[in-house]
Amino acid sequence: MKKRNTLITTLSVVVVVALFVFIQPLQSVAVNALSVFRVQDVHSISITVTDLQQFAQSAQNLKAMAPANEQDAKDAEPNAEAADKMDSMFVTLNSPQDFTAFDLKLPGALNAEAPELKMVDVQTQTVTLDTADINETLSKLGAQTLLPDNINGAQITVQSPATAIAKYSDDVLIATQMPMLSGHDRVISALTDSFLSLPQIPEDLSAQLAAVDLTSGIVYVPVIEGFGQQTSIGGATGYLYSLADLKTLLGSLPSDLLSANDGQSPLDELQAYDGDGSGLIWTSGGVLYILAGNQSAGELTQIARSVR
Repeated sequence: MKKRNTLITTLSVVVVVALFVFIQPLQSVAVNALSVFRVQDVHSISITVTDLQQFAQSAQNLKAMAPANEQDAKDAEPNAEAADKMDSMFVTLNSPQDFTAFDLKLPGALNAEAPELKMVDVQTQTVTLDTADINETLSKLGAQTLLPDNINGAQITVQSPATAIAKYSDDVLIATQMPMLSGHDRVISALTDSFLSLPQIPEDLSAQLAAVDLTSGIVYVPVIEGFGQQTSIGGATGYLYSLADLKTLLGSLPSDLLSANDGQSPLDELQAYDGDGSGLIWTSGGVLYILAGNQSAGELTQIARSVR
């Protein structure tokens, strides 16, 4: 049972990584560009394997650029201590009603089993911009557009949403919304222009993100070209990825991308597993759902359709 639980947790992590790893270089500005929900009008942003490989390489380059003292401190941190910090973020829930950030819906098809429920609460951070410091970093990264001096000292607030996790014996459901960035329009526009000028962002993605209207109320779901398939989830479009899809995708990325200090990757379990497994992502009622489990694509779709 432990191995199966490890697999579905790993599978859900892979779905998140596969779908959202491209957001990291954009920081919260690009996350905000993808964050305004209107389920009836879902759009997608296409990501190629080449895009993901470029971001993976960029992540490694950024790690190499980190000051030696910071990297040494990170490498020296015991895995157990890092795990404790992560665990402290989660709060155990007694029932779905204990989660009040939004209406948490669970799969009716799994009603025979009481899931283990946990949540991560909303996190809010206000940042005062130091344009000189930010521009120094942007310059090192090769950005073509730097921040103007007249927004120095301006504040932006980043709010990470509450997230609920329902863990069943063979499945895990993650329900969340998207991070929100608030501040003066002029400041957000300048940040967006600077981050989108980074060479680490492929031109095709930069063009797509630049065309996003932050006031349109449209949710943009990342879709990996050449992998997965579309499926209908209660009138919404879901994007379904089989275990074979995810293994192939992982095989195209650097093997040490998610490796821990001991060289072990949390994805090793997934690569070794030869049973059924699928991951599915969709939006409904302003909520982003990620479902992963030890089932075939068709079986997992039926479970997803019972989330209402």
